[in-house]
Amino acid sequence: MKPGIGRSLIGLCPYSHLWRAVRRMVAERRLPDSARPGASVALLGLFCPFFWIALLSGASGSELMFHAAHSAIVFGIGIALVLAGALKDSRGDDRSREDANCRSSGTGLESGEKRPRETLARETPARETFDG
Repeated sequence: MKPGIGRSLIGLCPYSHLWRAVRRMVAERRLPDSARPGASVALLGLFCPFFWIALLSGASGSELMFHAAHSAIVFGIGIALVLAGALKDSRGDDRSREDANCRSSGTGLESGEKRPRETLARETPARETFDG
């Protein structure tokens, strides 16, 4: 198998995309805005007061396991939201780069610049009206 084909197949794997998004977050040392609510939920699960009160007060094993399971579920949901937010941010950056490339290729316009009305009129086919 050619190295180019292997790389393209690996690029199709969702885990490789997730890895690139997480690696980018770590490299930039910044949490995207779309991932911040997930981080808050994960911290809530990690520092759940019910679990810590049960642990430090010497609650029974079954009660402690109940609170630990609940905290772990909330923490897992938070991590899932962080990863989903990181993927959303990563995909959004890819799309904005593609849009910028599309805008700059062949249009002669800078990004965000509007076309003159005359150009739009020439490119838009005229509608025929029938007076009945």
